[in-house]
Amino acid sequence: PEHTVSGVSSGGSMAVNHFVAFSKVTTGAAIVAGSPYGCNAIEGDDDKCGESPPDTDWPAILRTLSWSLWLKSLVGLVDPLSALSGRRLYLFSGANDWVVARGVMEAVGAQLSPYVGEEAVARDFSTNATHGWVVDGSACGPAPPGDPASWCQPCCCSPSALLACPGHDLAGRLLWHVQRGEMGLWRQEASAPLIEVPQADYVGRGRTLDDAGLWHTAYVYAPWKCRSAELWCNVHVHYHGCAWGAEFMGTDFLMRLGLVDWAEAANMVFVFPQASGSLDSAGCWDWTGTSGRWFDTKWGVQLSMVQALLKDLPRILGAWV
Repeated sequence: PEHTVSGVSSGGSMAVNHFVAFSKVTTGAAIVAGSPYGCNAIEGDDDKCGESPPDTDWPAILRTLSWSLWLKSLVGLVDPLSALSGRRLYLFSGANDWVVARGVMEAVGAQLSPYVGEEAVARDFSTNATHGWVVDGSACGPAPPGDPASWCQPCCCSPSALLACPGHDLAGRLLWHVQRGEMGLWRQEASAPLIEVPQADYVGRGRTLDDAGLWHTAYVYAPWKCRSAELWCNVHVHYHGCAWGAEFMGTDFLMRLGLVDWAEAANMVFVFPQASGSLDSAGCWDWTGTSGRWFDTKWGVQLSMVQALLKDLPRILGAWV
């Protein structure tokens, strides 16, 4: 089904890969502290895709990446680049993010805007936040279960899974953009339970969850009205950041992202695929190729798992009516 996608940190880079590889069915993407498509291929070890030293020559890098992207599209490893035309793109970089520098996110925009069209791109690079996912609230966190929550000044002073910026509803802003405003004006507290989906059912033949870097369970949030064949709702996929998946944070964290609070207003189903620490001890999504050579294409084990799950979504939701 057609859907939109978002992600933060390694999940932001994963969302870029998802958007490019499956642009025929991905109608919009929101990237928070992610990196350009193919950024892993940049030579050197000076963290150009993260801290991005001031002397990073992004124009030259993007020319190289664009050539590689064109070749992948030509041979069908990703959808035709023409399919990106008119797709919506929302870019967020905290003004105090030193983990993934603003220059990296500016490069994401420079790389993708020629394909989607500049008028389809929205940018927020001025919010006083560091590295993480911004929520409308007063307390940063959460820390992993069992640890005390971290408290800080508005928008937080250190990287955190949730960055509390009073009055800044990142989830609502990005959803409004990628959904072209096709949603209600008011969020409301989620009332339906999460649906647990075994990810092993969707991993390609010959692969295991461990060698694919995947957790055993994905989670789906669907309002009750969307759990019926009578109403097909919009679908949004969200990729978590390193150490911010359910394996490390538990599932309550998913309900605190601010996304599901818009489920009723937007008639939207949210899909939360989960990476694990089996390939990367930090539980990052694979944006560097540890799961296989074709990781950022339609044949990548993680990306193809998510697509297989999405195709099965009508059955998954029907089973929960």
